[in-house]
Amino acid sequence: MQYLKDEMRSRITEKALIEFREKGYTGASIRSIAKNSGTSTGNIYKYFHGKDDLYETLVGSVYSKLTDCIRQFSEVELNENAETVFYELMGTILGIIEESSHELSILLNKSAGSKYENCKSTFINLITDIVTGTIRYELAAKGKILKDGFIIYLLSNSMVESISIILLEKENSAEARALILDLIEIFFGDLAEKLAYQKEVSPVE
Repeated sequence: MQYLKDEMRSRITEKALIEFREKGYTGASIRSIAKNSGTSTGNIYKYFHGKDDLYETLVGSVYSKLTDCIRQFSEVELNENAETVFYELMGTILGIIEESSHELSILLNKSAGSKYENCKSTFINLITDIVTGTIRYELAAKGKILKDGFIIYLLSNSMVESISIILLEKENSAEARALILDLIEIFFGDLAEKLAYQKEVSPVE
C-alpha cells in the first residue's frame, strides 16, 4: 500500500540523516542505513539510486534555497529602503536555518567527497560580495571609502565557520538561531564605521 511505501521512504531518510551527520558523506554507507532502517540494501535502491541520490534528497533543496536567498541580497537596489528588504531576507535565511538545521549542519560539516564539499567557499564568497557592496554604498553616502576590503572576507569566513560549529554542537534549532543572530551583530554591527577611511568624495544622491 502507498502509505507503507511513504512510511518506509521517510524511515530511510530519517536514518540516513543520522548516518550522514555522524559519519559524513564519505563514511556513510547504504548497508548501514538499510540496517538501521530495518530493511534491505536492495529495498533502498527501490527508493533511491544510491548514496549520491539519498544525500541530494537530504541537503540539495536546503543548499538551493539558501544560496538563492543569499543571492537575492545582491539584487536589492541600494537605497534608503534597502535595509528593510535586507531584514526580510535575513528573516527568511534564519527560517531556513531553523527549519533545516540538521541538514545544513551536514552540508557545512560533513560534505567532503560529495559535490557540495566546497559549499563553504561558495557561501563565504557570496556573503563577502554582498557585504562589501553594501559597506561601500553606506560609506560613499558619507563621503568616505572602504579602508580595507580584505577584512570583510575574513569576517565572512569566520561567520560561516562559526555557524558550522553552532549547527554541529547545538541540537536546539531555536538556540542556534539566537546564537547566529548574536554573531551577525558581533561581526557586522556598525562595520561601515569600523572600516571607514575619510576621503573627499561627493555624497551619494
